Amino acid sequence: MGRRTIACMTATRADYPRVKPVLREIARRPGLDLKLIVTGAHLSRAFGHTVDLIERDGFEIAQRVPMYAEDARGGGDSVYDMTKAAARCMDGMADALRAIAPDLFLITVDRVETLAAAAAGALMNLPLFHIQGGEVTGTIDESIRHAVTKLAHVHFPATPDAAERIVRMGEAPEHVHQVGCPYVDFIQSLRPLPKETLAQRYGFDPARPLAIFVQHPVTSEYGRGMGQIRATIEALGAFPGLEVFALFSNADAGGREMTDLMRRQAGFCVHPNLHETEFLSLMHHASVMVGNSSAGIREAPSFGLPVVNIGSRQQGRLRACNVIDVPHQTEAIAAALERALNDAAFRARAAACVNPYGDGHAAARIVDILEDQPLGPELTQKIIAY
Repeated sequence: MGRRTIACMTATRADYPRVKPVLREIARRPGLDLKLIVTGAHLSRAFGHTVDLIERDGFEIAQRVPMYAEDARGGGDSVYDMTKAAARCMDGMADALRAIAPDLFLITVDRVETLAAAAAGALMNLPLFHIQGGEVTGTIDESIRHAVTKLAHVHFPATPDAAERIVRMGEAPEHVHQVGCPYVDFIQSLRPLPKETLAQRYGFDPARPLAIFVQHPVTSEYGRGMGQIRATIEALGAFPGLEVFALFSNADAGGREMTDLMRRQAGFCVHPNLHETEFLSLMHHASVMVGNSSAGIREAPSFGLPVVNIGSRQQGRLRACNVIDVPHQTEAIAAALERALNDAAFRARAAACVNPYGDGHAAARIVDILEDQPLGPELTQKIIAY
């Protein structure tokens, strides 16, 4: 048998670190040939052109699939614009997959780009292998994730509850493999950068306690994002001793105006993106994380980092004991920040918590299956399992 060609797609700064350990493991296997497809915000100057980070990591990019309008700072900012971008992504993904002609297609997480890629791959009769299905959250990601599950043929959920949901959706149990999250693999091998190095590089005061602020729009609550982020900013204003390090909101509808508001805040250190080593090093040194990023749920437990999780975006996702959930209300957010920063008992529990998303060996498990899974019509012709 010849080498097995694996196409893999990455679209954002958020999904790339989750699949990167898998890409590394694929590259180490002589029987596998990795073909990387890059799309989404990776190709946008407005979001830091993070394709450059991927290339600096040593990965060769087989295909680039632009999806955002070039004349609108990374694409328009409405649900209409996001829908048009998804259509462009699916169209370009079909061309990329035809050019590569892979044996299988590896996709990850629950972004709109994932849905576009999964639809293209399924229509082209490619075996689809999906990382991180079966979880429960708020926003449109909930629907996208489960739609991708029904298009995919082999599943790599991170946790037992996610694996159970996939089976209950009618997927064949023998094709559901609970492996953990590959990002935890990377975290466990991390050597954090010194706080002083990061402060010099990004312009913040290393002597002050650090708050990481990452807040994205919620597509199913389109039109409310500005009020929601204002509530968070007002709550942070009650803690003038904090050094606030903020990352741009993502490319979903409403994200651009939220980013513009953050950039106007005096005293905020605001950046479009970070290499994952830098971001995780910040988490290692931070006193608190605030917003609605999945990083507060999935990665922060590995650092014992207290998290103030706001609103519905991560609703239903499995949590460790480091998370305080609050609504989009200034007073509630401020009270949670006070507890996260100054409640010694809570901080001790957070410091001792265990990350439920993996044990550091997910990538090897995933690639073993990519290497050995029989392919063919018996895999790709799905029938509901009950």
